[in-house]
Amino acid sequence: MPRTPSHPLAKHPLENIPGAFKCSLPVSHRAFIHTLMLEASLKQCGTYVQGVTLDVGCGRKPYEKTFFAGAQKYVGMDYLTDRSTPDVVGSATDIPLGDASFDTVVCTEVLEHVPDPLKALREMHRVLKPGGHLVLSTPMYWPRHEVPYDYFRYPYDGLLHLVKTSGFDLVQLYNRGRSYAFIGQIIQQTQPIGAQPVNWLINRFFLWCDLHLKQDIHTLGWAFVAQRPK
Repeated sequence: MPRTPSHPLAKHPLENIPGAFKCSLPVSHRAFIHTLMLEASLKQCGTYVQGVTLDVGCGRKPYEKTFFAGAQKYVGMDYLTDRSTPDVVGSATDIPLGDASFDTVVCTEVLEHVPDPLKALREMHRVLKPGGHLVLSTPMYWPRHEVPYDYFRYPYDGLLHLVKTSGFDLVQLYNRGRSYAFIGQIIQQTQPIGAQPVNWLINRFFLWCDLHLKQDIHTLGWAFVAQRPK
């Protein structure tokens, strides 16, 4: 009997990528599963990046030349710190740019650090042109980080609520791995043996299970494309 999907609108990011997807980390790295799922999701979503693009919370702009290379012009916005190289200094909840200024807005691994995520999404909606796209990723599971600015994790229904309430129409949603990716990543962050062959074996085993057994009650996170209505 077919299993009822836990997250019916979500797709697995590795299932529609032609050929083998190459992750930036080796299979023997403890964060391989997390990074593989994030990067594969951004590759899928990156096809919507075009025109003048704003990266909200850009940090050091890790995806400017890869997943967001489709942008005609790329503008990074962030606080000015020793870990960021923004073109524009500003906050996600108060973007210092004009209405309908961008064809695309991207925001990766930032929303969990925003104290008012709905306000941030409404700001991204405001600076997008009608018909423009938002590409956003955020974790469902990850240990506490960026202390003391780690505020939220977003379950499926809460994420969809934020997208709708901020005025967007959902276009694509990717779960960053299913339950076995989730379990494998937790094991990597808790198991005491740091030997690379052990890490490799764990990653390979749980990735195979994730792709073939399709148990989806858990996920590491989300990436989605949403559109400001025309």
